[in-house]
Amino acid sequence: MKVLTNNIIVRKNMSNKKFFGLKYDSVFKNVFYRDEELLKKFLSDILSIYYDRDVIVKDATLLNLELTKDRFYIKNKTVDIRVDTGDKIINCEINLSYDKETEIRNFCFLTQALNESIKKGDDYVNIKDHIQFNFNFMGVKAQGIEESRYENITTHTPKFKFIKTIDINVDYFMDTWYNSGKEKEYYEKFKSIIMFGLNDNELKMLKDEDDYMKKVKKEVLDLNQDPEFYQWLTDEEDRQFLYNSRVIRYKREGLEEGSKAKTIEIARNMKEKNYPIEDIKEITGLSIEEIEKI
Repeated sequence: MKVLTNNIIVRKNMSNKKFFGLKYDSVFKNVFYRDEELLKKFLSDILSIYYDRDVIVKDATLLNLELTKDRFYIKNKTVDIRVDTGDKIINCEINLSYDKETEIRNFCFLTQALNESIKKGDDYVNIKDHIQFNFNFMGVKAQGIEESRYENITTHTPKFKFIKTIDINVDYFMDTWYNSGKEKEYYEKFKSIIMFGLNDNELKMLKDEDDYMKKVKKEVLDLNQDPEFYQWLTDEEDRQFLYNSRVIRYKREGLEEGSKAKTIEIARNMKEKNYPIEDIKEITGLSIEEIEKI
């Protein structure tokens, strides 16, 4: 573990308590959803890094308003934060792990936002830029920031310039920060990405940070000291581990048994435990029609 003091990088491990940093989507949403100025500063920083020039976001209207202004404890299946900045619709999604399925899901978030925008308009001409920012950890190969867009593969030109995905490899920026030789300067430029990888001790040991990072640090540390919120996150993580374990077990059982009867039994058990039909379909190989009849 590394902490940034005035000019010295220190590696240490000071606590065994589980810490939920900004890389956990519920923490990210609770920090930035409830403070418009904090959200505008975050978006300004990320867009400035992406465009490699100063960008100031003056407006930040949240579009996923099913979330409340209070701390919320419901894990939904929509994009973490969707914002209208006036000239852009921006999705922000945190991915603790990254694979092909994650990539497809994130693309669906982007196209969903585009579809909703078009429905609200009157034509197919005046369409705002739609950007999906993915802050990724394990599994992503991007060397820093990687842009994907809908392209004409014959002419290698953008087909629709107003839609793109930006994948940000947080681990890459953390590793580069550790080894940059100019840690303070690098941190100042990329702090809005680096902060996703910071743990509690790294946050506590940051020195001379601006008001923006002071607020972020305080919010993250306060959330981890909130017994109700902390317990909810711990329980949610445990539920996810159990879910993942059952998925692995069901897959293994199905492969070992190799019979249709066993597959149907697995599907029935999953339905009783309220697994989504798409998950049951993926794991068992049964069609949706077959699953619905069980």
